[in-house]
Amino acid sequence: MNRTIVVLVLAICLNCRLGSALERNSRRLLCDNFLGLFCGNSKCPPEGFDSVKDFDVRKYISAPWYIQEQMTNSYQRKNSLFCVRAKYELVDDGDITKGLRVFNYANIDKVNGEPMGAASTDDDQSFTELRALLPDESVPSKLKVGPKFLVDTLGQTVAETLFGNYWVVAVGESEDEELGYDWAIVSGGPPKVETDDGCRTGREFFNGVQVNGVGLWLFSRKEVDPEGTKVMREKARELGFDLSVLLPVEQKGCKYEGARQ
Repeated sequence: MNRTIVVLVLAICLNCRLGSALERNSRRLLCDNFLGLFCGNSKCPPEGFDSVKDFDVRKYISAPWYIQEQMTNSYQRKNSLFCVRAKYELVDDGDITKGLRVFNYANIDKVNGEPMGAASTDDDQSFTELRALLPDESVPSKLKVGPKFLVDTLGQTVAETLFGNYWVVAVGESEDEELGYDWAIVSGGPPKVETDDGCRTGREFFNGVQVNGVGLWLFSRKEVDPEGTKVMREKARELGFDLSVLLPVEQKGCKYEGARQ
């Protein structure tokens, strides 16, 4: 690789840790795009790896999700793995192509600690609310997620190029037809990095500052779901994931104060 390019990538990535939260996230998006040009692994993802077929977005967003285990990343560290919850709503009930409103919630340092994420009201949330977009309506299990303000300022088409992959790679069908799914496994796109125990998302270098293309989450409709978690871990292993990246999320006793209902 050209030495000048290497120096430029290093400078951008190191600079991702400086400045305000908004500035850091914007620089991290640039960092991810640079790294994507030079990093990768030919042995991962596993052959045939893909997102869920015949996926129903409306059922998927019919109720909140409670994260049971997840991989940490640059915007959600280990100290925020308390009461992690996700709620999704259609931007336009009549037009799924306009995407989803994303309301993530977590507590810092302890159960019912300081909240982080989007607020429960419809007040201005330009810098906290996320947006999930569907680049291809025929494959709704492959979404792109990023800050809402990028859609507002750059437009949906440009924002898609900056947003990170959000792939629903496995689901557990529910006996409740309206609910649709009892659990789901979400990945930050295909796991491209080979480890001793399988494949993981992210990149081999600078993973600690990466926003896009990194992450693994085990979702359940239940706040505390050890049985569902066991099933999801087995499924994730079958898909080729390295489970050592997963950390437990504490949900017992959570009040989810301020979370989107």
